[in-house]
Amino acid sequence: MEERIKQARKALGWSQADLARRMFVTQPSVADWESGRKAPHTKNLARLSVMLGVSMEWLSTGRGEMHPSITPGTRESATDDWILPEERRLLSSYSRLKPQQRTALLGFLETLE
Repeated sequence: MEERIKQARKALGWSQADLARRMFVTQPSVADWESGRKAPHTKNLARLSVMLGVSMEWLSTGRGEMHPSITPGTRESATDDWILPEERRLLSSYSRLKPQQRTALLGFLETLE
């Protein structure tokens, strides 16, 4: 798994620090995952697959396709292992916001419902 995390991170042009910031973990945690010293917790593994844009199965086991192929507007997995590109962009942008900005954004989005 460690090589797959590193491969997907590098494919996005991200440093370990970039990934750590998006994942709300420390850079040494990412280094531990990529060296195999520690495995990411299950919740972090799911978030990693979303942040890196790769399938959960590929990331965790090496089986299946690295990048999920889905038709926009549909889900091919009942377990939400896949995420649409615009959802990934939204999550990535949200993860970079400060807490007050997140609260404001969520308040705005709730007015659109």
